[in-house]
Amino acid sequence: MASAATWGSSVRFASRNIHISLRPGLQRRRLPFSRRQLSQLSRQPLRSSVVSGANQQQVLSAAGLVIRKHLSTKNWIKPYGHHYGWNTEITDPTSPIHFVKDQPSELLVTDRAWLRDACTCSRCVDPSSGQKHFASTDVSINPEISKVDVTKAGNLLVHWKDDFLTHDTHVSVYPASLWLDHVQPLAQKVSPIPWDRRSMEKLSPYVSFKAFMEDNAEHRQAMIALVLYGLIFLRDVPAHEDTVKAIAARIGGLQDTLWGPTWSVKSKPNAENIAYTNGYLGPHQDLLYLQNCPRIQILHCLKNSCSGGESLYCDGYQIEQEFRERNPQMAKVLRERLVTYHYDKGGHLEQYSRPVLSGRKPWWSPHFQKPVQPDALTEPGRQQWLEWHEAARHLKATMEADNNVYKYKMSPGDCAIFNNHRLLHGREAFDTTSGERWFQGAYVDNASYESLLNSLGVYEACE
Repeated sequence: MASAATWGSSVRFASRNIHISLRPGLQRRRLPFSRRQLSQLSRQPLRSSVVSGANQQQVLSAAGLVIRKHLSTKNWIKPYGHHYGWNTEITDPTSPIHFVKDQPSELLVTDRAWLRDACTCSRCVDPSSGQKHFASTDVSINPEISKVDVTKAGNLLVHWKDDFLTHDTHVSVYPASLWLDHVQPLAQKVSPIPWDRRSMEKLSPYVSFKAFMEDNAEHRQAMIALVLYGLIFLRDVPAHEDTVKAIAARIGGLQDTLWGPTWSVKSKPNAENIAYTNGYLGPHQDLLYLQNCPRIQILHCLKNSCSGGESLYCDGYQIEQEFRERNPQMAKVLRERLVTYHYDKGGHLEQYSRPVLSGRKPWWSPHFQKPVQPDALTEPGRQQWLEWHEAARHLKATMEADNNVYKYKMSPGDCAIFNNHRLLHGREAFDTTSGERWFQGAYVDNASYESLLNSLGVYEACE
């Protein structure tokens, strides 16, 4: 078996890992009908036919959408080649809209008022602001439909009779995806894969900066890798301080913190952050003293000629799983007791409490742990603290075990992107007399990152 597989021109992963986890494959995924481009759908041939007699029906097909108009006044809408469709009794204003899926048997029902309320034409929604011109309660509970039709582009037309807004016939246009999104998965489910040092060394998740920024397919693959492993590296990143802003824009949006929208990591005297020293920095997560601690961290290497200073990464999912299986009682202790993290310097006071283990991941930032944990001042609290201390000591040893730590000496032009809620990162000590070390960093907040994944049709299964 080949040791690696190349996707596109830049994303490289070990074949034995990536193909098993992503079957039937991210590259050759079958997109649901709702995600297919109308321009692609419109390449399908248009058809129309009329059958005379009592069962006369007109069949119109446009962009894979079929509407059969029956003399019984029932209208059936069926995506071409799929096992689901829509029907309603046109002349009965109380008739709901049924969306039927045959395999497996499903029936989705919505009222006409909901459909009328969903119209996005310029009469209903202001084109500049995107805000509605009416309230949902303005819509009649049983609006009448006089006609349904389709456009050549594959859109559904509903003609509303004596409409409340226009006081005449109002035509609403709905893309096929409005219906099909309810019966198709809205996003591709991606389940994160825990990793240790050996597996990460084989994965080698490096991505070309140019492809990440300019090639949407490569960008999507890289974001899927970020969900899978919590860590990717960009290569050949331009040596400019503001490049991290452009990278952040491809992941979500910059999260402005007390350190600013972007920040430099350089060794300096009297540092206000331990990251700005040249000593060893063990595995940790950033800004746990904030309730909304950043989801994604970006670290761009501009200079790194010092001896030492290798970057350290370990997977919180792997750590939690390994620790829980070996020490179930200690894991329970770390889940039950809250630890307060804080930052109190330069006029800033931030503080937030978390358990060390929560769900599948640790929350670990010992350098920002508040020195006095008030619950330890009582006799019961003292005993709990001693139990916690023993458990935390074993967890730290698991984090720093050689088999769990991926070590990488970043070069100028490298950029690490990692999930701060999952990955723990650190660095080896370095000698400032032997050269220079300068990293530029930025954070991306949780909401904008998840919004980006949603726009790509991807969601993390167990974060």
